[in-house]
Amino acid sequence: MLDSTFNARVWEFLLSGGVFMAFIALCSFVAIAVSIHRAITLRWNSIIPPELREDLSRCGKLFREGKATRLLANFRRSESPIARVSRIALSPEFSSRAEATEAVEATAKEQMVRLENGMGVLEVVITIAPLLGLLGTVSGLVGVFGTLGTQGDVSDPSLIASGIAVALNTTIAGLVVAVITVILHSYFTRRLERVAARLEVIAGHLLHEFYKNGGPELYDNVMPEGDEPVIPDEKVSSSIRQAANNLKKDDFLQ
Repeated sequence: MLDSTFNARVWEFLLSGGVFMAFIALCSFVAIAVSIHRAITLRWNSIIPPELREDLSRCGKLFREGKATRLLANFRRSESPIARVSRIALSPEFSSRAEATEAVEATAKEQMVRLENGMGVLEVVITIAPLLGLLGTVSGLVGVFGTLGTQGDVSDPSLIASGIAVALNTTIAGLVVAVITVILHSYFTRRLERVAARLEVIAGHLLHEFYKNGGPELYDNVMPEGDEPVIPDEKVSSSIRQAANNLKKDDFLQ
């Protein structure tokens, strides 16, 4: 009984807002969908897959054992952000650590931009949800006072109070959606900052170990049986070219 009464009141609350309440509800659905997608995308297992963590943690040992080729092949099999950054760091196409560092920074920046997809949508919802609520309230008040003016009877204040209360429903709904979305946006922003810091630390460590142990010369060593020779694939080459083009853009790394 209590549930049915509560559901009826919620339904009545939503219907009282008219078309503006429908737009606010749409904003809430969009915010929920984007938040779910962001939560899935920003999982640590998506950023740094478990199968790559062991390789990253012992990359120095692998380089000293002459297994740079196998490590690069593992990164090429993954499309995770850390794998994209790492295979640029281990690319044999760079002649110096400075060149590799610049390309890694550009690639990491590109990956962060991709991970930020959807954050702009949350910002739009935060902005327009309260405005839609306010617009719905103003529209409702215009209707209330217009009706009272037509009837010419304002002796009962409860009629005005009831109409104003109904008109304020959209403002309440808009603020609720905005507040929840602000919390989600703040959480994902902090999450992105942590991801960026983690990518920077891992990439720096990988570059340090790679060039400390010989850099691209590691691929000239005799490889263990079963490893394949290093052949720059099209994905890595295109990523390097894109990184080089991005470096030419104004303030790309600022």
